Amino acid sequence: MFRGTNRLRTAALHFIKNGYYTSTLPGTKEYYDYWDEEKKRCLYGYTVGKDTDTEITITGNHYFYLNYCPIDRSVDEELPDGTIIAKRERTFPAFYDGDWKYFTAVDQCRRENKHMTVLKARRKGYSYKAAAMLARNYFHVRNSKNYVFAGQKEYLIGDGLLSKAWEILSFVDDNTAWSQPRLRDREMNKMSGYKKNVNGADVELGMKSQIMGVSLKDQPDKVRGKAGELIFFEEAGAFPGLLKAWEVAMPTMRQGNKTLGTMIAFGTGGTEGADFEGMEELFYNPESYDCLSFDNVWDDGAMGTVCGHFVPIYENLEGFIDEDGNSQVEPAIDFEETNRNKKKGTNDPKAFDQYIAEHPQNPREATLQVSSNLFDIASLQEQYNKVKVSKLHAIGTAGKLYYGKENRITFKPDGDLRPIIRFPHRKEDALDGAVVIYEGPYRNQQGQTPHNLYLVCHDPYGQNKSADSTSLGAAYVIKRVNNVSRPDDMIVASYIGRPHSQDEYNKNLFMLADYYNAKIGFENDRGAVIQYARQHRKLHRLQEEFEMLDKKDLRSKNVKRQFGMHTTEARKRQGELYIRDWLNTVRSTNEDGTITLNLHKIYDLALLQELIKFNHKGNFDRVMALMIGMYHTRELYNAEVKEILDDNSSNDWFDKNYY
Repeated sequence: MFRGTNRLRTAALHFIKNGYYTSTLPGTKEYYDYWDEEKKRCLYGYTVGKDTDTEITITGNHYFYLNYCPIDRSVDEELPDGTIIAKRERTFPAFYDGDWKYFTAVDQCRRENKHMTVLKARRKGYSYKAAAMLARNYFHVRNSKNYVFAGQKEYLIGDGLLSKAWEILSFVDDNTAWSQPRLRDREMNKMSGYKKNVNGADVELGMKSQIMGVSLKDQPDKVRGKAGELIFFEEAGAFPGLLKAWEVAMPTMRQGNKTLGTMIAFGTGGTEGADFEGMEELFYNPESYDCLSFDNVWDDGAMGTVCGHFVPIYENLEGFIDEDGNSQVEPAIDFEETNRNKKKGTNDPKAFDQYIAEHPQNPREATLQVSSNLFDIASLQEQYNKVKVSKLHAIGTAGKLYYGKENRITFKPDGDLRPIIRFPHRKEDALDGAVVIYEGPYRNQQGQTPHNLYLVCHDPYGQNKSADSTSLGAAYVIKRVNNVSRPDDMIVASYIGRPHSQDEYNKNLFMLADYYNAKIGFENDRGAVIQYARQHRKLHRLQEEFEMLDKKDLRSKNVKRQFGMHTTEARKRQGELYIRDWLNTVRSTNEDGTITLNLHKIYDLALLQELIKFNHKGNFDRVMALMIGMYHTRELYNAEVKEILDDNSSNDWFDKNYY
């Protein structure tokens, strides 16, 4: 708990009261002593109450922010009748404990040769804090180059970060002894200094410090060569190509084992259609990108892992901060929970998702994808967190399929295999993938599996080798609704990968179909599935083109193939609806009223991620495979699964019931 925090902002309080910082006369020793001392505090920090129980130390950036950066913030006003109302006013920042944590972390970065990522709730004033840091360097760090990178120019000017920095520069020029002439004074670039004619030539003199904004759009390489004292990546949560830009910029900030400046990426969730992938990667893998790491005390079950700097909604929440800037966490959380319950009552699920992403209580909520897709993003994110934290994905057993005795398919678990559980996959992932079994095939006493009990849905990849191998082969085995074997209507196995050849992939695909006595529904415009089936006499394993696709609104005039499914835009849109309905299908209701949906039985982390991030522009192999599965199940709706004999299943390891 901080006490007596106004002692840190006496300069600002003096200005608020009098309209100026010091009553000492310009040109006097007292005047210059005052401004020299203030400059030292802006550069090296300030301590009050030394050796007492109210001692507080703040960094130079924090001191400059508190005392020399007027901002728009809410203040209380008492009406004549005693009513207290809030109003927005241009004044100086108050001391907040959350700001102290941030500025202290930035200082730690500089001391430890690190950079930083900041994931935060909205309206936490980080554009002002960043603008203050830029302005502080402009006035006090000679020859410093300070950059702001953004995906769009709109994040920099207008009401953006650069505009805030220009306002601070104007204020300091008008009200302090630190005023600097401008060598350059442009919308996106300001440089301090002046020109002097020396021996007939103009020479640039003065501080020669600089603040520059750069809009990268789709050109992350524009950061190359821009070494700076300070670099901000503004609105990093809506920054396509963030990772590429970060990796291009890193070498310019390093010389040997020394870091010559600090890069900070800060972002907020809630922007519809935003590319949050890069920010999420930076935040959850800070050490891989030379960023300061913090214990992940936020996400459930994340003990022992690290992350970037996180700012939850309940930290420094207006109305829940005491007079010394200490966050009142518990009542702030209660307030936010009330607001969430109100949002849940609306008929717009996207509005609720957006509220959660903009008002997160943990990082996973902040990374919630808000998009135009039809799926229940909040519920899928909750399931993803549950599966990851509780390691429920481990209930699936990875292994290989073999032809055993009498040419029967045998599954052998292999602990060395690593299924691809991340979306998008990383370059270090083993792309051979693995067959993952959640529940083995139902068999009668004779070891038979009925027809139509299972189906395989498959999204192929196009070529054996590619410079861009982002596409994977994705296959799922779905157990249909039936009266023979329960539980049903679920994914029981998967095979996700991209081995060196399509033949290798297709071999595993058809063995999976043989293993579950299932037909393969697949996207038939690539992948050589039909060719492989013909070559190996496996055409009986292919699902004929679905009759339901002959409906007027789903019919394809130009493409007609015997096997598989051609995915037109109309079919994809309808498939999204099918997936949504399947995900939200109720499986059971507990005594306490808790409803279990189909989505609560998905333990494939990457599939959950794809469903959360799904849009019409990206590459979503698992979702496309599931979409084909939805068509397939509807095609087989009237295909009865007949019980052959009583189920006295073999006593192999598959008798374990994970559902």
